[in-house]
Amino acid sequence: MPSPTPLPTYFIGHGGVSILFKPGYGPVQHDLRQIGREIHQLRPEAIVVVSGHHQSETPGSVEVNLKEPTKVWHDLGPSWRTTFPHVFEYGYPHRSSRALGDQVLQHLRDHGIGAEGVERDLDHGVWVPFKLMFPEGSPEELIDVPILQISSFAGEDYAAHVELGRVLARLPGRILVIGSGMLCHNLRATRESTDLTVVKAIESAALQILETSPQTTRGLTEGFLQLPQRADWPLAHPTVEHVLPLYVTLGAGKEIQSAEGKEGLEEKEVELWNRDRYIVGQSYLSFRLGRVST
Repeated sequence: MPSPTPLPTYFIGHGGVSILFKPGYGPVQHDLRQIGREIHQLRPEAIVVVSGHHQSETPGSVEVNLKEPTKVWHDLGPSWRTTFPHVFEYGYPHRSSRALGDQVLQHLRDHGIGAEGVERDLDHGVWVPFKLMFPEGSPEELIDVPILQISSFAGEDYAAHVELGRVLARLPGRILVIGSGMLCHNLRATRESTDLTVVKAIESAALQILETSPQTTRGLTEGFLQLPQRADWPLAHPTVEHVLPLYVTLGAGKEIQSAEGKEGLEEKEVELWNRDRYIVGQSYLSFRLGRVST
């Protein structure tokens, strides 16, 4: 029998808790639901996710969550309690696994990645998009699939996060790797500005890479590694924690051949969602690398 097609990997533009209930986010919700349906059909045994809300404080080492069980962490600013207190009632039923955490921790160490175990709950970089992707009570609910969160590295070493993704992609079994962050994340701009110039330019540059760069995993990675050299990059990312998961996704992507597909392929190996649905300071662009055939 032919060996099964390797799992693809995803970058999710996760957004904040606002996307769960504020008007105008219907299209963003729709595309996240599409991603969830696709992932459900892949039947992953587990999901390992790197979130833009979990960055290691130890240089040269990532953190692997070993807590079991975990609950939703309402890691929101104090103003939410007075403006939208109902968000603190949000939950998200899910499964965690210390055994999976121990496995991933040892795997990282065995492959030269500094790693340490921690105990924490799921931050909103995970539970907010997953609540839309895999809604409670829906056919896509993943209540029996363990979710393991690991951190990004401290600092701004994009290439180190590509390597982290490459190592995670070598985990045995059908373990799906997801990066959950944002291509553009400047909350001050969101609060204080009406200028879409930066987010539009950054997303356009990313789309050009995804759609017209040499369509190999290496070509895409090289293109994205050039983005931080842009003059407007600090305006897109005053701090970089939200974009680091994207580079993990790039590293986790199995070798691809064509973003547009080619004769003999059943579907595109690069798929895009939530393009051109940005707001000031925030891009919700999401993508898949790899095929979805089983």
